[in-house]
Amino acid sequence: MTTSSRKHTEVAVGILIRSDDDALLLSTRPEGKPYAGYWEFPGGKLEAGETVEQALRRELHEELGITIAGA
Repeated sequence: MTTSSRKHTEVAVGILIRSDDDALLLSTRPEGKPYAGYWEFPGGKLEAGETVEQALRRELHEELGITIAGA
């Protein structure tokens, strides 16, 4: 596949900061994946027709069981 024919993929990444102590929300990479056990920010790729916000909400729910209330 040439560079010009590669499909562009956007990525949604989530970082949550608590204002009282600047803590970050991290997770560990699952077993069987590259870099298993390493820390990472939760997030992932957009699905077809999904906005960045929708992807972030979906990924946080899938990976960590977190539901983000509407803003």
